[in-house]
Amino acid sequence: MATIRPKTVPAAERDDSRQGQVIVIEYKVDPASVKIKVVERIKEQVEGVKLEDAEVVVSGGRGIGSKQNFEMVKELAHVLGGAVGATRPVCDEGWTPASLQVGQSGKVVSPKLYIAVAVSGAMAHITGCLGSKYIVAINKDKDANISTSPATASSGL
Repeated sequence: MATIRPKTVPAAERDDSRQGQVIVIEYKVDPASVKIKVVERIKEQVEGVKLEDAEVVVSGGRGIGSKQNFEMVKELAHVLGGAVGATRPVCDEGWTPASLQVGQSGKVVSPKLYIAVAVSGAMAHITGCLGSKYIVAINKDKDANISTSPATASSGL
């Protein structure tokens, strides 16, 4: 069995001539060997457009300066009918929930438009938005990786 992280490659075209085969394998697990216990399931609450499904994503980075300033990122996303994303440092600071993190240790998105506000462009973040059709970086740091890296240059910058 193989799995691929969602949104990392485009979906294949439907081809009804392809046939899969299900092979059932009987396997018994010794209850004493199970080391994990699920104690609670919490369903993610989403306001507006779901991050992974959005055609427009506006992400904010630590360069935005504060939780209060991060509200501008949310407002821009709302005005554009898009979803809010964030870098890991922003989530670690508690400015927004970790469920909105874009990147290697967050979610992978591939919207038509990805707007990165005050994002440094660390490779761990770029891997989460590389599938975007267009990436627009708003940043006063002219040396920020997001505006100079080959990865973002190939995405339309």
